[in-house]
Amino acid sequence: MKNTTVQAAVAVLLRRFLGLSLAVILSAGMAAADQQTGVVEVEGYATIVADRKDLAREAALQNAFRRAVEQVVGVALESKTVVKDSELLNDKIFSKSKGFIKTYRILGEKVDGDAFRILVFASVSRHKLEQGLDNAGLLIKKMGKPRIAVVVMEQNGFGNAIPGGVVENGLVSSLGKRGYALVDRQAMLAVQHEAVNKQGDQTDAVVRAAAAGGAEIVIVGRATARSTSALSGTNLRPVQVTVTCRAVEVDSGELLATVTATQQALHVNPATATSEAFEKAAAELSEGLQRQMIAAWTKRLTGLRTLRMTVSMIPQTDIKRLQDALKEQVGQIEEVHDRGYRDQQLRLDLEVTGGFREVIDELAALGLEQDSLKIIGYSAGQVQARWQGRPSKGGRVK
Repeated sequence: MKNTTVQAAVAVLLRRFLGLSLAVILSAGMAAADQQTGVVEVEGYATIVADRKDLAREAALQNAFRRAVEQVVGVALESKTVVKDSELLNDKIFSKSKGFIKTYRILGEKVDGDAFRILVFASVSRHKLEQGLDNAGLLIKKMGKPRIAVVVMEQNGFGNAIPGGVVENGLVSSLGKRGYALVDRQAMLAVQHEAVNKQGDQTDAVVRAAAAGGAEIVIVGRATARSTSALSGTNLRPVQVTVTCRAVEVDSGELLATVTATQQALHVNPATATSEAFEKAAAELSEGLQRQMIAAWTKRLTGLRTLRMTVSMIPQTDIKRLQDALKEQVGQIEEVHDRGYRDQQLRLDLEVTGGFREVIDELAALGLEQDSLKIIGYSAGQVQARWQGRPSKGGRVK
């Protein structure tokens, strides 16, 4: 009877322990998810000076705002970036924390010795924060500072569409100021030539040419202008322009952003009015493209994508060793799916996080004892590799 009672008591304690453990795990998971969405619970504190509890309370509230923003920044950026650029973050972000708070609710407050403590449930604006980080050039670092090519076919005064106009120059200038790496003009000549000679939708042709020029992202667009007769009683000529641009990742062919801007301008000279309208359109496009690209990149960094891999010349006996090495050595590979093997050619689907280029760089450095994996090509979410086995004693490859 006594043993039965002890067993029942142990069972109750065990259920309570498991329930508490599960609650801790779930609350940790919810906290991480909340930080992803910008909703956090934080405590702020400040020292009470000269018995001025009102001033200490306000200082504690500002400290809570700062800690809320710090937590969300910790999710948005890599820890090494936060440490390395702490002074820049303090100047551009943390010192202006209140401006990033959408809403907040005070859960509790108290005087604790010579300190005032306040517990706050705050919602941080991810949009404003990402904009602030982008203005500080910090999101570009997380994205790996991709090289960007810009080609916008712009209608000139004779009705011909040519690259290198007002919109293209405006985008290049704006992106350069934000810290993006731009493909130099010399390398862009082939891209622009391809755009001029291609009829209709030139996106695919421009993407291929941009890849040859070293670009990782290409922004391709078309700008048109329409002028009407002068306004009644004046010499002013109204001009309306429409510009559509798309940002495409070269490696995967993925559409990162698409934006259309329509602007108007008035001038006695239609050419001048057209230039002014194109300048305003370029500014609108720059903001829209960057916002969408950052959103796409942020989503990618926290999600999974499929990289299709083909490995030729690999013996069947080495397939498992390669798959194990991929999962153990390449941190961005989450899963490896075998899609078939024929004529010494292996097909794999790699579920990866981050950018394809980073994963491919790690594949090229894969440690396989005396064997090696040589990358022979990659494009549009696919990578081709060749297995290079170690020579046997007879000089033949294993």
